[in-house]
Amino acid sequence: MRKAIVTLMTICIAICIKGGPIGTWTSYLAYSDITSIAPAGKTVYVLSSKGLFAYNTGDHSIQTFDKMNALSDCNISHIAWCQQARRLIIIYQNQNIDLLDEKGHATNISAFYNKSMTADKTVNDLKVVGKDAYVATNFGILKINVAQAEITATYNLGKKVMATAVSDGYIYAACAEQGIIKGKTTDNLLDKTNWSNEADFNATHLFAFDGKLFAATDGFIYRRDNGTWQMAYNIHYTFCNLNGNKLVFGHNEGLCIFNNAGDPVIINAGISHLKAFAYDSTNNCYWSNQSDDKLYSLTLDGKEIVAGTTDLAPDGPKYNYFGFMRYANNRLYSCGGGYDSFAELFREAIVQNYSNDKWTIYEDQLQEQVGNLFQDFTCLDYDPKNPEHVFVGGRAGIYEYLNGKFVNFYNCENSPLMYATPDNSPNYILVLGLKFDKKGSLWCLNSFAEKASILELKTDGTWEEHHKEILMDDNGRSLPNMKCMILDSRGLFWFVNNHWSVPSFYCFDPTNDAMNHYVSMVNEDGATLTLTGVRCIAEDKKGNMWMGTNIGPLMLPAEDISKGSNVVLQQVKVPRNDGTNFADYLLSGVDITCIAIDGGNRKWFGTNGNGAYLISDDNMTQVQHFLADNSMLLSNNIESITINDATGEVFFGTDNGLCSYMSDATATNETMDTDNVYAYPNPVRPDYTGLITVTGLSMNADVKIVNANGTLIAEGVSNGGTFTWDGCDTDGKRVASGVYMVMTATSEGSKGTVCKIAIVN
Repeated sequence: MRKAIVTLMTICIAICIKGGPIGTWTSYLAYSDITSIAPAGKTVYVLSSKGLFAYNTGDHSIQTFDKMNALSDCNISHIAWCQQARRLIIIYQNQNIDLLDEKGHATNISAFYNKSMTADKTVNDLKVVGKDAYVATNFGILKINVAQAEITATYNLGKKVMATAVSDGYIYAACAEQGIIKGKTTDNLLDKTNWSNEADFNATHLFAFDGKLFAATDGFIYRRDNGTWQMAYNIHYTFCNLNGNKLVFGHNEGLCIFNNAGDPVIINAGISHLKAFAYDSTNNCYWSNQSDDKLYSLTLDGKEIVAGTTDLAPDGPKYNYFGFMRYANNRLYSCGGGYDSFAELFREAIVQNYSNDKWTIYEDQLQEQVGNLFQDFTCLDYDPKNPEHVFVGGRAGIYEYLNGKFVNFYNCENSPLMYATPDNSPNYILVLGLKFDKKGSLWCLNSFAEKASILELKTDGTWEEHHKEILMDDNGRSLPNMKCMILDSRGLFWFVNNHWSVPSFYCFDPTNDAMNHYVSMVNEDGATLTLTGVRCIAEDKKGNMWMGTNIGPLMLPAEDISKGSNVVLQQVKVPRNDGTNFADYLLSGVDITCIAIDGGNRKWFGTNGNGAYLISDDNMTQVQHFLADNSMLLSNNIESITINDATGEVFFGTDNGLCSYMSDATATNETMDTDNVYAYPNPVRPDYTGLITVTGLSMNADVKIVNANGTLIAEGVSNGGTFTWDGCDTDGKRVASGVYMVMTATSEGSKGTVCKIAIVN
């Protein structure tokens, strides 16, 4: 019988799964900046862009490790391989610690991370000696037993320790501006008096190698021989490590390699852009980054570099910067951000496109061509006539791309754009919001300019200025942070000024050149709202406008938009349902940084420091609250959110990089039939225990699951275009193997069978 069912499924059901299981998380992290390499037998671990990947020299596979599949945290600062324990030590920037074994399982040591201390816990160096790891911090030294996964000693020396080494029964510590000290391992080193002075010069790195001690300062390498420190070599290194009985010091274009405690091998040619270099004794080669920021294996023929395995890196974005995102045309458009209250200034200018499981990095490093610092891209939009034609706004003007290639740059010399500084610095021509209209004209906002600049770049290449006095501040310049420009369903442009001086939002009608401004804000209770920032704006499926502010979300009802600037804003009251008549304002006091509306008209709110919220269609229910410690969310600081409406995948751009969550709401269809409605997974196999998803439905469609005899198994209402079923009947029992029909009815009463689901138990 089971074989017959499988055959029936194979013949009758041909479904392409177009989305992952609901509730699953995915990370999209950069691996483009290699800073540390740790060979470990057949595996080479690589710290890159604060993330971790591994290359298997046996099967040549690449595996990434992150919070989604193994690790406990984000932003790695140090890695080191412990041969005796067969574990990789991973230390994060927040001082959390993981131990990763060869099977990819991580053991977390959170004691140091959770310990409350007045001292600075910053980690400066990590060394492995036998089964132990020595961690140099800004207050002293931690000792970790890697095999037992526990911290066995904490030496609070009251000194900033830059590096450690263990030799001849002593622990040596290089202290910032305080020379090198040492303590005998058999003494009570918790007592600071048992530490003594070893050397007066200030070292940044220490190594025990070939029976000697080596210390590195800013420009010299010292060697300790018979108790005396002497200069061994003069080099201004940028990295150093000890792997496989070779001590390596290096800089961007050269290497100093000690094969023993004698004279080093000096290499000054054939390599460039070095940031990491490590010897691998198992594979008898060196591993390094190269100018393309990928992993290479190298060998030395005397002093000549010989390339081996090349071009190794996981596919991913170039940077973990996602200050602005938009999902359209079956692809994720993004740029890095940077010129904003919550993002760091001076981020590398970058446009990154994700489509068909592949990342495309637009042409970058254009400083010489454009004549500015080429930083802080804050917004973008694509030409409605050509999705490969993209315009990007930022700190220094507008950049035009075609098929990922840079084609034009607009600044004060070839457009009406104006400088933001009195000295006419080319590094400050602020275009923090731009948007195409349906006709193909590009509209942009020129902040802090000498005119209130709403500018239109028409399809014929000409510009038109739309001067508005209301956009001028008291200093005679346009508002300082006009951003988040959107075009709503009515053809109106909306944007905000996210600045404490005039926190506000605006509506511009291009058909009559009229503008409504919303500066003095009053809620439904008549209270005047005191804001320091209006971060973002979005339109929901009912035409209401939502603003994210530092005091929570505000809503302008669709019916009030035609009333002009003097309107009442809703903070949305949510009843407490505790027997009283009291209610609370929706997410009151939560700093909302970004908003996205899903196919079910639910609101996704990203926040500054409080994760992400999902609020129901009627605004009364908190459906989800994702935090970094209760989910796979990479950070509680959310800079941008966008949604793939076809699959329900919600992308979160955080200050730790990009991740996504597969939600249970998708875009709706006006009609439902076998051509546009599908279920996944299909077939449902015995080992699958998640939700079965039906997508492509109309809004609020009535859905019934029936068996081959027409018996009702489950029913409900779609969430946007999606309905989910747990594979159980009305009694909560797993259904039997068979083919089940999905029947739907619209609000108008139109009924029909839209797809079938095959289940194997």
